[in-house]
Amino acid sequence: MKLVAACAISEDHLLSPETTFDCTGSVTVNHKTYHCQKPHGRLDLIHAIGMSCNVYFAQAAESISPNLFLQHAKAFLLNEPACGRASGPFPEKAEGLPQSYVLGLNDTFKPHALQLLRMAALIGSAGDIPLLHSAESPPDSPQRTHLQLSSGTWKILQQGMIIASQNGTAKNLDPENKLHIAAKTGTAPHGNTFQSWVVGFFPYDKPRYSFCLRASSGTSQESAVPQAHKFLLASDWPT
Repeated sequence: MKLVAACAISEDHLLSPETTFDCTGSVTVNHKTYHCQKPHGRLDLIHAIGMSCNVYFAQAAESISPNLFLQHAKAFLLNEPACGRASGPFPEKAEGLPQSYVLGLNDTFKPHALQLLRMAALIGSAGDIPLLHSAESPPDSPQRTHLQLSSGTWKILQQGMIIASQNGTAKNLDPENKLHIAAKTGTAPHGNTFQSWVVGFFPYDKPRYSFCLRASSGTSQESAVPQAHKFLLASDWPT
């Protein structure tokens, strides 16, 4: 969801991408406190994506109205079916603080794995991908999915995901950089524990593949990233 927020920030010129916030490990906004696993120091938008910094995005969210956030979520088709599967929960109207959407804490907005897979592919391809479909049910015509954003926005999203894989929250996904992966992790409360995600595309210099993995428990660095590492590095990917 931080990728959606970053898109809103860039496309609507809400903040300069060079604007920085200082992450000391926690921040209180609107009487709610948000934490990072460790202090990140001063970050701009691209590095905040790479480090998945809750402190940065909790403060940046003050510039994003919930309605605007959902508008950009719709642009990424996070309210639309994917591969014949109905959309995950998507609110009919925006409710709650913007931080609840930006940090993936709002129970009315929960896209599923295929929607997030499509989103990762759109970012990797700068907005032009084949229609997502099951191999057993090919489309009648070679349809494509398009999303038009500025070149600067695509660069911010792509570079942030590359940083995440090289020295950010997904650095253990492909530590030897064999596949040239760009990725984004996510961890959200799930009852008394956590569930975690990792999405991405590769190779980042000429994307051909995208992926999404959800771990039913554990943080992304404890669970989703190691599981995705085993899957991705166990396969031979045609060049």
